[in-house]
Amino acid sequence: MGKKRYSQQVYLFIFYGGFILLLLLLFFSFFYLFYRNKITTDAQKHIENLCTSVNTSILAELDNMSTISMNITYSNVIRSNFKDFSSAYGQNSMTTIDLSSSRQQAIAIYDAITSIIGPFQSASEVNLYTMSGECVESGFFQRVTHIELENLDWYRKTKALNGSKYLSRPFHISYIPGEGANHESQMFLSLTRQIFNSAGEPDGFIEVIQDCGRIFSLVTKLEQSNSSTSFYIYNSQNELVYPYQSQDEPEDAYLTYIRSHDLKSLQTKIITLKNGSDVLYIYDAISNYDWTIVAMEPQASVNASLHTFRNIFFAIAIASIFLTSALCFIISKKLTYPLSKLTRATGKLTINRVLDESKSILTSADSSIAEIAQLCDSFRKMYERLRISTQEVLLSHSEETRAKLQATQSLVNPHFLYNSLTHISIMAEENMNDEIVFLCDSLCDYFRYISNSSVMLVPISEEIVHTEKYIDCMKIRFDNEFIYHCDIAEEIKDTLIPKLILQPIVENAFKYAFQKPAPWELSITASGKEDTWLISITDNGGLMTDEKKKELLDSFLNVNKKEEFNSLKIGGMGLKNIYLRMRLIYGDSAVFQIDNSVSSKTSFLLGGPIHQGKEVSYEHSTELQIYGSGR
Repeated sequence: MGKKRYSQQVYLFIFYGGFILLLLLLFFSFFYLFYRNKITTDAQKHIENLCTSVNTSILAELDNMSTISMNITYSNVIRSNFKDFSSAYGQNSMTTIDLSSSRQQAIAIYDAITSIIGPFQSASEVNLYTMSGECVESGFFQRVTHIELENLDWYRKTKALNGSKYLSRPFHISYIPGEGANHESQMFLSLTRQIFNSAGEPDGFIEVIQDCGRIFSLVTKLEQSNSSTSFYIYNSQNELVYPYQSQDEPEDAYLTYIRSHDLKSLQTKIITLKNGSDVLYIYDAISNYDWTIVAMEPQASVNASLHTFRNIFFAIAIASIFLTSALCFIISKKLTYPLSKLTRATGKLTINRVLDESKSILTSADSSIAEIAQLCDSFRKMYERLRISTQEVLLSHSEETRAKLQATQSLVNPHFLYNSLTHISIMAEENMNDEIVFLCDSLCDYFRYISNSSVMLVPISEEIVHTEKYIDCMKIRFDNEFIYHCDIAEEIKDTLIPKLILQPIVENAFKYAFQKPAPWELSITASGKEDTWLISITDNGGLMTDEKKKELLDSFLNVNKKEEFNSLKIGGMGLKNIYLRMRLIYGDSAVFQIDNSVSSKTSFLLGGPIHQGKEVSYEHSTELQIYGSGR
């Protein structure tokens, strides 16, 4: 009898499924215990950190109040003025002079207190009391009032401390607005201490009042961000000072837990409350003030994530058993299918398919195996880079050919050339040989300059010189009816600018601006402003309307940038060509202005960063600052 054979499905399900189940149970037991201990430890550290943060925050606020009171106590200005103020009000009767003097002393006290608490008022209010009950208030109000000291809650307790500080319970003040969470409740806490003169005799009291919303701001924020955590804060008289909105004692006397369970500061314990719930319990003492901070977090909230983890893990374990058999059958297909797909994709790799952007060789790896997915992803990226590189090479070759044709066609301005030749013919009939020679020389220099497309940047002086060659030709044609001015700042003559950006604007003036009766005027000025070169071309035609200027600038802003960049070449003419080359070279720093605000004048202002005697790195920017100063 031969060995019993099982199908692959049964074999994988019984043996490997059982093995996987055993591993899952062992793993779950170990991980559950580890995770439970870790959650408890993290919760303890978290609540300890919260308690420490609250301690630090409240201690800083209380120290601030104590510092203010001490600064006022030892302020010579306040002591001297308060002593005179107290003496004046201690008299049985006060003259007008005494009232005026006491008022000046009160103002001096206000100013000194303001300088101590600062412009942002590090305390809500500071009050100085004389032994007779006269009070100098400084804070939300600045006034002098009379108060019966015996009626104040803190009076006897502060007096008994003989100069030491006393912190009150939170109390309500209706006339001072509260901050943050204390906006509606308007609860405040005061620090008081008695003042003594140089002879050691009682001289009065200092009361520093602080907003509970500021003192307990961090506690409020922590309770909001940690909804399950509760804080209770007690003062040195074991009175509840937080939560300050309610003065009712909590159902459980939390301070008694410290003594009954012999807890140490910042030692987390799990205790059971009267309602039977278990909580993480921790306390910390605020040094120098004998305050106690109690923080609690229900054990149920700590274990909530553990219960969720346990339920999810059981579900995963059960699902794993059922999926094990299916996984064994499909794993071979998962291994071979993406490789087969990749093989088929390589067979489709042709130049026509590479250039066709609508076709894709490999859409996705369709595999959860990292190595296969990376292999397919690398092939897909290689294919995309090959497509981009091939397109760039072909596009570069095509654009080079098209640019040369475009440059050849645009190098010569037919109208300007034909008019110049006609004018030469007329001058020849008139035997104007000198003028003909001058005009031909100017034409040669001009066309030699514009036909050299290998240089994109030239000095300002060179650009203006060759622009003047064009102007010289036009001056012969228009004789004395044309007036030309040029002013170039000496310090920017060598500044590099894009080639052929002035002549198209000058030519534009002759074509469109000088349609009014002569004389015609044209001026070119070049200057430097900070790190920017500026060239202004102004004509007296004054034919640029606001509508035409807006239409022109809008056409530049709405130009198809990608298409125009592909066809850009130095040989091109026109204002659009100037705009595109300025943007290509200077990006957002380029300046292209049209100003028609002055009657009968139109000015074009070009500019960009100064780059003297060095190459400029071309920056493709998404926007160019184009603006007009006309109204």
